[in-house]
Amino acid sequence: MSGGAGVLREEDLKGLFPRERVEAFFEAFYFGEEPAYDLELGLGSFDPEKKILRLELRLKARPGRCLACNLTWGLPEVFKRHPVLNLAGVVQALEEKLNGFRVRSWGLGPTEEIDENLHRIPLIIYLE
Repeated sequence: MSGGAGVLREEDLKGLFPRERVEAFFEAFYFGEEPAYDLELGLGSFDPEKKILRLELRLKARPGRCLACNLTWGLPEVFKRHPVLNLAGVVQALEEKLNGFRVRSWGLGPTEEIDENLHRIPLIIYLE
């Protein structure tokens, strides 16, 4: 079940992490300056044996902007604690869409640099 198939769909995530929330975060965190990236929540993978669901906070460079490592490496801790993003609330709301699974715990992994235009931060959810 890669990509969360059978557990979640991309459409399920859009309602949990709407564009308006991301824009409110940018406004609060960057004080009205345009950030270098767009942010979205996407499906990663699901390991049914270990009951681990991996989602991804995807940081995509905006046209003409640089997505430098020094910009993104500190973001997992910011994202985890920022009240506008409210990832704890996102995970709690996500539980309703998990077809009988319950969330045991969750956390953010370190930033992964996919290429110069895409970095991702794993949102790892442990289920029971």
